[in-house]
Amino acid sequence: MRQAALLLLIVLIALLALPAAASACPLCKEAKADTDYPGGTASLPRGFYYSILFMVSAPFAVVGGLALKIYRSRRRAARPEDLVPDPPGARS
Repeated sequence: MRQAALLLLIVLIALLALPAAASACPLCKEAKADTDYPGGTASLPRGFYYSILFMVSAPFAVVGGLALKIYRSRRRAARPEDLVPDPPGARS
């Protein structure tokens, strides 16, 4: 179980570091110049970038959450301490 948690942690860190290394698509990056916005910040391309990340990651989060729920419920059902034996003399 520790190996799975360590692997999950490594994958999560890699996914969090990946957007910092990647740049936006050329269409979003060059769609508007920095001077088009007050203060010179490129907020529209940044908004496109994060909305695309959200739309791409949402289905994986939902399916992953459902898979985790199913896994945990099946694991909980398979525990031997959850099975209550019949008391002696209860069988007729």
